[in-house]
Amino acid sequence: MSELVTGVPPATLIWLAALFGLTRNSRIVTGAGVGACAVVTAWTLVVPSGAAGGWTFLEFTLVPVSVDPASRVVGLAFAAFGIVALVYLSGTGGEWYHGTVALVYIGGAVCGVFAGDWLTLLVAWEVMAIASTILVWVHGGDAVRIGFRYALVHAIGGAVFAAGIALHLVSVGPSPDSLQFADGLASGIPAVVAGVGITINAALIGVHVWLPDTYAAPHVGVSVVLSAYTTKLAAYAAFRAFPEGNLALAYVGGAMAIFGASYALIQKDARRLLSYHIQAQVGYILAGIGVGSSLGAAGAVAHLFNNVLFKGLLFMIAGAIIVRTGTPSLDKGGRLSMNSPVLAGSFLIAAASITAVPGTNGFVSKGMVLDAAIDGGHGPLRWLLLVGAVGTVISFVKFGYLAAFRGRTTTFRDVSGGQAVAMVPVAVVCVALGIFYGSFFELLPASDRWTTAPYSQRHVREKVTLFGVGGVLFLAGRPLLDRLDGGRDIDTIRDPVVFGLTRRTVCAVSAGFGSIAAAELAIRARIARLVYEPVESVATLLPRRIEPVYRAYAAGTVGTTGIQPSVTYRLFALVCCLLAGLILGVSFQ
Repeated sequence: MSELVTGVPPATLIWLAALFGLTRNSRIVTGAGVGACAVVTAWTLVVPSGAAGGWTFLEFTLVPVSVDPASRVVGLAFAAFGIVALVYLSGTGGEWYHGTVALVYIGGAVCGVFAGDWLTLLVAWEVMAIASTILVWVHGGDAVRIGFRYALVHAIGGAVFAAGIALHLVSVGPSPDSLQFADGLASGIPAVVAGVGITINAALIGVHVWLPDTYAAPHVGVSVVLSAYTTKLAAYAAFRAFPEGNLALAYVGGAMAIFGASYALIQKDARRLLSYHIQAQVGYILAGIGVGSSLGAAGAVAHLFNNVLFKGLLFMIAGAIIVRTGTPSLDKGGRLSMNSPVLAGSFLIAAASITAVPGTNGFVSKGMVLDAAIDGGHGPLRWLLLVGAVGTVISFVKFGYLAAFRGRTTTFRDVSGGQAVAMVPVAVVCVALGIFYGSFFELLPASDRWTTAPYSQRHVREKVTLFGVGGVLFLAGRPLLDRLDGGRDIDTIRDPVVFGLTRRTVCAVSAGFGSIAAAELAIRARIARLVYEPVESVATLLPRRIEPVYRAYAAGTVGTTGIQPSVTYRLFALVCCLLAGLILGVSFQ
């Protein structure tokens, strides 16, 4: 094993860079973070495959560093994007504390990707949850309230994920290697529970509202950082949990692709539109994982990598527009035009990538996932993904239309030098991977067990058809889309139902405990009366014709019970007590 693989997680270097936050200097924090991410990026490219570490915790062997094709590709995306995200954060006025907490967050993501066991991944998962919550909170205002709900959702997701891991341990039995990834999670209840915890972080339909609410709330540079990691690590965890695939997961992904794209259509807030598209694109990734084939897994990992790039670039573009116009609404700010060539060009490339225009990275990876669905005989899944793709086309035509033609003013200056340094390389890579994809394919999982032809006639015809349908639907539905702005999501129904049921449940439980307490109090009162007023207690239980006789007898009897025990009775009671004590003493030996 090469000395490049050690038991120290590469994320340690990024976390150490976060210590430069003690200087309270934004430039120093950014420089240290960029340097650390650059070193980790280089390490990811040259480190050989293998595992190292072998820490022991509670008799379990933990693997803090494990490198294989999947972790290499995702780790490369996380570390490399950390460089441009930190540069963009600094270029949009991010403070030193933004950069410091962002480094902790990025380090958690890198640690989780290169982990070789569930416990290390879970710890990294929680580090990310805490750091990302703080990133939202430090913005102040409404972001504080939104951050609390974000923290609550991720606390629930982490707890459910941890419960799934615990059930996995129970299922497979205790052994030093029980926590290692191996063949994924035990099937049955452990897989279901852990899968729910994972998909909560992946913005599962029904618990997804944290995504558009949170990513649209903080500093624009923070939104860029957040867009690249939380949902992507969740998708990576799904890859580890279901290495052989899971058809239910695949169709959940297909539904997410449609749901996210549909809600993106009715948004005018740039970051909310992009946030819903995170859900849609993660749906593609989960679909590829769920199919269970080598091509599906490779397509999922490839699309995860590409999604970090083009979605991060789109958030940079949205942030630049918001900074320049002072509003998140695409139809109320300045107009995007060739007066801002870097911003306009970056948008065209990013929009082309996410909508899978030939010549971009999104075209290649989406085609892989669709091919996997066809090869696996999952026709309905393919159609779900295609419908989601049409929604993606319409929503980004809408994005460009609103940004270019519906703004109130024509004054729109281009991005700053720092922002351009972050955006342009990402745009270049999006195009490069769409054309020169051969070397990238060699990095993907099981590259020797699958083949694909990204630029086959079927793929090109399919994309031309999708764009034609999307364009026609946009033109036909533009009057309606112009009137829609945000809409109502599932939380408008879910939250009142959840809170109402919770309140009723608490009231019912409180009433139940109150009844139990009242019953217990009555029993205690009866026992107390029996002890302190034995004659009255016994008398009330006797028939009326016997009661006067008993009271007369009790009045003339020594003692308070109305009973005159004989010597034999007393000896018998003493022997019984001794025997009971002996039996109890022996039983507790």
